[in-house]
Amino acid sequence: MSKVYGVSRFIMDSGERYCLVVDRSTGLPLYYPNLYLTTQLRNRSVAFATVEAEASHLIVFLRFLDWRQIDLDERLFKGRFFQGHEIDALRDFTQRKPYRNASFNSPVLMFPLGEMKESFEFVSKGTQYSRLTAIAHFFGWYAKHLLNRAGKDVLDQIDRLCRQIKARRPKNKNRADNRRDRSLSDEQLDVLFEVTRPGTDLNPFSPSVQRRNRLIILMLFHLGIRGSELLNIRIRDIRFDKNQLKIERRADDEHDPRTNEPNVKTLERLLPLGGVLVKELHDYISQDRRKVRVPTDRHNDFLFLTHKQGPTKGKPISKSAYFKVMAVVRTVSPDLYAMSGHILRHTWNRKFSERMDAMDESPSEARQEQIRSYLMGWKDGSGTAAIYNRRFVEKKGHEAALKMQNSMGIRMPEGLKNDA
Repeated sequence: MSKVYGVSRFIMDSGERYCLVVDRSTGLPLYYPNLYLTTQLRNRSVAFATVEAEASHLIVFLRFLDWRQIDLDERLFKGRFFQGHEIDALRDFTQRKPYRNASFNSPVLMFPLGEMKESFEFVSKGTQYSRLTAIAHFFGWYAKHLLNRAGKDVLDQIDRLCRQIKARRPKNKNRADNRRDRSLSDEQLDVLFEVTRPGTDLNPFSPSVQRRNRLIILMLFHLGIRGSELLNIRIRDIRFDKNQLKIERRADDEHDPRTNEPNVKTLERLLPLGGVLVKELHDYISQDRRKVRVPTDRHNDFLFLTHKQGPTKGKPISKSAYFKVMAVVRTVSPDLYAMSGHILRHTWNRKFSERMDAMDESPSEARQEQIRSYLMGWKDGSGTAAIYNRRFVEKKGHEAALKMQNSMGIRMPEGLKNDA
């Protein structure tokens, strides 16, 4: 029977989230992949999301070995490491997405990539980069663990092979390029707020969750927070007396029932709340949320709860539920095809730049970076805020250059006029 690999997630008694690579055909965990995850990642206090991602990357490698019918242990003991064409095949394999209605181990996926290339969907370059990086690290660790008494020439050969795997990684785009043109326009924002307005015929959500989902959109837009930060908000974090919201890190919260716990990656901080948000928060908490809260769970003061009938009703909404809200919004209008929580974070940064530029006495660029870094939860001096500043300066420069060109009155040569 062919193996079907998967990631099993669970919560320890301490509240720590963890996962194991398992063979789903038997339900048993795989020894060496899990030993690697524990000794090389968990024991270094790496975030659970990172461990989970690495586990999924190792599964891609295991599926590749099965597909090529490679017995890795036998290869290592006999000194028959990967050949160049096999590393190329691994590179191609890490590009694949499984079919929506088939597992990665489905027989239809056993064809060489080149024979059915038009039938496959592909992952992003960033995902492929991460997969090959994780595979190279695991292979290096595993080979040296298995051949712990090998000589220097064998160890050098292992290191060389790891470098060859990494050399197949796609070139990642510059971070500044990745942040270009990734915000909603003012016209798109108008559409977004109209389709999420409670009671409108365009609103795609049931009446019971319209106010909740609108509040989700408003908080992402007005505060620029990440989705994981949003899902971690508790009522105790809202200071109605001061119109403030505290963003707090709560990794491995034993009172959070979600196995796939949203983790706050940014720094803790206090954010101001405007009148619109304060009213929306008060209305949702006092009118909608109170109807679904589980009264026996005194620890459940998460802001956003599941309203749908079932075993999860009254519990904090999951990541998948949050992403589903975004997916539904995208289907309402073609103008919202790119809508996501992170796009609203980019939109906040665009609005922040425009606000700084419109001030009579605009703060210096260094001061703007400090303010932006604090509000976004970035470490001061990390350089992330500077990327958004440069992007805005570039946009203003393009606008000025076009205005200058249009005002210079340059005549088009007669020959070009005729050609046109």
